[in-house]
Parts: sequence; structure tokens; C-alpha cells
Amino acid sequence: MTKGGRATWLLMGGFGIVLFLAAYWLVALESSQTDKQSSQRRTTYSAAAGGYKAFYLWLQSLNLPIGRWEKNFKDLPQDGSVLVMVEPELGPGTGEVEALKEWVGAGRTLVLIASRPNPFLKNMQFTLEPMIAMHQREEKNEALLFQPGSYTQGIHSLQSNGHADLTSQHPETVVLIRSSWGGLLAVRAEGNGVVICLSDPDLLSNQSLKDGDHARLALNLVLSNRGDGSLLIDEYHHGYGRVTSVLEHLVHSRALIPALQGTLLLFVLWAARGRRFGLPRPLIQEKRRSSLEYVEAMAQLFQRGRARVLAFEALVSWTEKEAKNILVHRDHTLQNKLLAARRNPDKQIVSERDLLVSARGLYSALDEARRKATRGV
Repeated sequence: MTKGGRATWLLMGGFGIVLFLAAYWLVALESSQTDKQSSQRRTTYSAAAGGYKAFYLWLQSLNLPIGRWEKNFKDLPQDGSVLVMVEPELGPGTGEVEALKEWVGAGRTLVLIASRPNPFLKNMQFTLEPMIAMHQREEKNEALLFQPGSYTQGIHSLQSNGHADLTSQHPETVVLIRSSWGGLLAVRAEGNGVVICLSDPDLLSNQSLKDGDHARLALNLVLSNRGDGSLLIDEYHHGYGRVTSVLEHLVHSRALIPALQGTLLLFVLWAARGRRFGLPRPLIQEKRRSSLEYVEAMAQLFQRGRARVLAFEALVSWTEKEAKNILVHRDHTLQNKLLAARRNPDKQIVSERDLLVSARGLYSALDEARRKATRGV
């Protein structure tokens, strides 16, 4: 593998590790936040003081057709008549609010129980004004103002430690119970259905359900408009049955297929590294040195070593060989020059000038023999 290819794969591997660590950190953060809030979660699975497990089991013991709803609101059943939402922790998904309004508007009941603002309250046109700390009181038996009706029937005492002021800009909203902190229970029409809002979730929690007339209030809220339909308690917006982690979101989202395709592509690239899907490349050939570079090197070697005799003999041999190659080795002038060169009486003493003169003479004789051959002489 080339250096650039190795760097690319290392970069991709590092990027994948970073993505994994980021996803793991998000999941761990979500888990830690859930653990911190577990004691105050208003879910029917929680047996803590602020939970609603006692509320669910009590209604179940009355043989009511009750069940936990752990799906999107787009799938709300047609045989359901009452939906209870208690302090939802997660907001609505795409199209959920419209589906909920349509479901309620067909003649059903929605019971919203919350102590702080959330998107469902806002879309149902209810507002919660936070309680001012200086107006909090220690007495539990506060004077309550009731509007007579099926929702307040049989209720005389509610023990609240404080709640947000429940108001609404909707003209058909009626505040049924009001305390010194403000509106506690309100109701309004939504199409042919009803939306009920309670601003103190502690009244129906595990710790307080048995106090005062809290249980009676719970029955009034869920049974006044139930008819023959079933009772549903929302757990989907507490995270049950819903995607709450990065991995689950990837599995249930449309990005799963592209992610699998990308993974398959990376695997194919990894398996095919070092291979070509096109025509084969020519083998890499070593670069050969130029003949001129060789001649120059030999000349420098002869010059530095003062091997003029060897140079003289190489010159004579080259001339004879070249003459034979071009078929002029029988030329008399050239033969005389070569004979004179071979008969050099003292080959051990050859000056650079003698070597230059001999080279010029031999080259001139060879060139003259070539010209004679071309003229046909």
C-alpha cells in the first residue's frame, strides 16, 4: 500500500473512532440525566414518591380498561376514549399534535397534568404562570373556589403545597378549581371532545393520592367522559417505546439504509485495496543512464588516472570496429593510420596532445573513407 493510501485509511479509522466515542458519550449523558430525574418522573412505572404507579394500579384494580400507551400519537386507537398525559418529558414528534387534536376532536377526552409549560399545553392553548416564591404558604388546607359540575363533584379538600397559575386565552375555557396560587383545574372544548388541564401533578402522585379528596378528583377526571372506551396513560413521551439514544435513532431513522450502503462501500474499498478494476498498469522500469553520461565518466576516469595509453588503445579499437561496421576497413589511408598507431614505439609515454592529434587523425581518416564509399571511389 502506498504512503498516501495508508494515510487515508488511518484518517478514516480515526474518524470512525471519534464518531463512536461521540455516540457513546451522548448515550451515557442521556442515561445519567435520566437517573438524576428518576425520583421526580411522573410515570406509571415509577414507585417513587412523585411517580404515578399507585394511580395506575389503583385504576387497574377497579377493573377499568386501562393501558399504557407507548406509541406515536398518530397511532392512537379508535376505541380509546380518554388519554392521560402527566408531565411529558419529551416533546411531540412531526404531526403528533395534529393527530392528537383530531383524535380529541372526534369526541374524546385529553387530561393534561403538568406543573411547568410544555409544547402540548401550548398547542392546547393553556398557559402556566410560575408560582411566586413569596406567595408560597405552609398550610396544606387552602381555601378553594369550585365551579359546580361533574369534574368537582364530591371534592371538598385538596392538599396542595403550591402550583403554577393555570390560565388560557381560549374563550371557551372554564377554570373549575382556583386556589390562592391561581387556577388549578380548567377545561375547554376541542371540537366534539374535551381537554382538561390540572396544574399540580403532586395531587395524584404515589405520595398524595390517598390524601384528602385526591382519589375522587382522579375518578372525576378519567371517568366523567369515558363512556365505553378504554383509558390510556401516555408513556411514549416519557421515553418508553420511543427512540431515546443515538443508536436507536439511527436504527429507526431513514438514515439506516444510507449508513449500511456507506459501510458496504468502505468494506469493498478495503477488500479491493491494491487491486485495479481497469486495464493493468505497465511495470515500472528502472531508468537507465545515458550513454553520454557513461562516456563522460570514462573520460573523466582516464583523465584523472592519467591512463592515456588505455585511452589510446580504446581509440584504436573503436576506430577499427566502427570501420568494419560501415564496411570501410579496407580503405588504404585508414589502414595506414591504424597501422601507424599500432606501431607506436613507446606506448608508455603518451601525452594529451599526442592523444588528441591521434584521435583527430583517425577520425579524419574514418570520415574520409566514409565519403569515398558514398561516392563509389
